[in-house]
Amino acid sequence: MASFNYKFPLLILLVSLLTGCAESKSFQCQKIYLIANEVTKETRSLTNTGTKIDQKTWLLAADKIEQGSESMKKLQMNDPELQKYQTLYSQIYQDYADATREIIQAWETTNRIKAKSAQEKVRKAGQLEREVGEKINRHCSQK
Repeated sequence: MASFNYKFPLLILLVSLLTGCAESKSFQCQKIYLIANEVTKETRSLTNTGTKIDQKTWLLAADKIEQGSESMKKLQMNDPELQKYQTLYSQIYQDYADATREIIQAWETTNRIKAKSAQEKVRKAGQLEREVGEKINRHCSQK
C-alpha cells in the first residue's frame, strides 16, 4: 500500500509534466512572429540608412535574412498548420536572400536579365509573405 501511494504522486507529476510541456498555439505563434519581426527589423535597419546603400550592406542583409530562414526552420511546432506556415516563411526568407544575392551579382555584371529575374523572385516572395501573414494571423487569432 505504501508503495502505491508513493508511485501515484510520481505518476501525476509525470503526466502533468508531459501535458504541460506542450506549447500552446498562442506561444508557438509568438515564436514565429518574433523571428519574422526580427528579420524585418534587422533588414530595415541595414537598408534604410538614408544614404546610398552599397553592395556590402545588401549582402549583409541577405545574410541576416538567411539566418532568419534557418531560425524559422529550427522552431519546434506541434500545430500542423503552424508547421506549414513555418516552412513557408523559411522558404520565403531563403528566396529573399537568394534574390538579394542575385541582384548584387547582376549589378556587378550589369546583367539586366538576371536583375529582372531576381526582382521577380522578390515580388513573388513578397506576395507569398503577405498571403502567409494573413493566414497565420487568422489561424493564430482563433481559439
